[in-house]
Amino acid sequence: MAIVMLTAVTRFERKAATSFVFDTVNRLGGWIDDVHMYSNLMNTIRMTLPAGAFGALVEALEEGGLSMSTPEGLGEVGDPQTERMATLQLTFIHDEPDLKREVPQVPG
Repeated sequence: MAIVMLTAVTRFERKAATSFVFDTVNRLGGWIDDVHMYSNLMNTIRMTLPAGAFGALVEALEEGGLSMSTPEGLGEVGDPQTERMATLQLTFIHDEPDLKREVPQVPG
């Protein structure tokens, strides 16, 4: 089965929005596999959920203030208890400056 690809946009503070996604995925019986944070502009969250939970996930995230796009790769659910992998690209809209992170020098 294909990976479900979700995208969302929000004006919520990024840490609160990310925590909300984590909590929602956990509440629906799934878990977070990985997170990549691209400054304070975007997070990409990789997760695994029961196939039957994706409709509830999209609905809960929309009710929580995330503007969701139409999911790609959802297709035929099959067994609703089957685990499906997904990614969520979460883009943050704000007027904050880009985050600057100190990168330690590595002897080399």
